[in-house]
Amino acid sequence: MIDKIEFNLFGYALLEPMAMITNGIVVMSCLLAFTRMKHARLIHWRIFFILFALASFFGGLSHLFWNYWEFYGKIAPWFFGVLATSFLTYAMVDLFRFDARTNNILSMIIGLKAALILFFAYANWNFLFVAVDTIGSLLLTCGLGSWFLYSKRALSSARFISYGVLVMLPAALIFLLRFDLHRWMNREDLSHILIAIGLLFFAKFGTSYALDETKKNPRNN
Repeated sequence: MIDKIEFNLFGYALLEPMAMITNGIVVMSCLLAFTRMKHARLIHWRIFFILFALASFFGGLSHLFWNYWEFYGKIAPWFFGVLATSFLTYAMVDLFRFDARTNNILSMIIGLKAALILFFAYANWNFLFVAVDTIGSLLLTCGLGSWFLYSKRALSSARFISYGVLVMLPAALIFLLRFDLHRWMNREDLSHILIAIGLLFFAKFGTSYALDETKKNPRNN
């Protein structure tokens, strides 16, 4: 494991400036994607991007002020991160257009899962629970879900979700295998950059989905 970068600014002993920068890149990708989710059915996607932007912003601060906040700085980013992945799952569920009863059952399961993840993460002060939840949501919900929507439901815009997941997949491996390229580009920095790029494909999905729905129902859009 490489040493963390330390520096002083305005009398504060700070750490990992690149974490703040790369988290900021993720925030910008989230905000851009948010503007692309204009269709009414994409409301949960919009909420996901706002929550993920908050998780990334506070995540960067938690690295920067680790000497002062320690694990307490992780409370906000983990909380918003788990909420974000929950709304990402809601967003995928919306695309399947289940009946109301099925939606309610799935909503209860997603909410219970989020509560359990946060409980175990805070009880053990371990990010692994949040990471596994995020990876699972991306691979299972977004990855398999978008493939099914594209190949079986002929939702052409869903392919951009699949592309985004494929770009983000190496980020999970980099993090879990603890691959650090350099002090100025460690595993978390690399992961953030890949996640930011993957989110841009999600943004493309938002634009493409709105066009698809307009072609299908020109009078309602």
